[in-house]
Amino acid sequence: MEHTDHKIIRHAMINPSKSPFDGDWADWSERMGKEPTISPRVAKLMKKQEGKCGRCELFLTSRDLVEVHHIDGNHKNNKETNLTLLHRHCHDQAHGKVAA
Repeated sequence: MEHTDHKIIRHAMINPSKSPFDGDWADWSERMGKEPTISPRVAKLMKKQEGKCGRCELFLTSRDLVEVHHIDGNHKNNKETNLTLLHRHCHDQAHGKVAA
């Protein structure tokens, strides 16, 4: 194996005052695809959605209640293409529980 067989991977610089434990989990899960206080599935969806709600497209914050929504309504279909993160109130709206 040659040195040229390896891809160069560039990493984004991190502000020295930032920490994965500072409460900005949207930024960290987007950056790393993981965050210590949320599930790997939520972190992966957060990264895929660039930290935004799949319904209203506003940013999700650590204070928001977040739900994993099954787009086709089938809770047995857990493929990544069928899942999206929503604010809890957006999830309620998607299911007709509250007025839009």
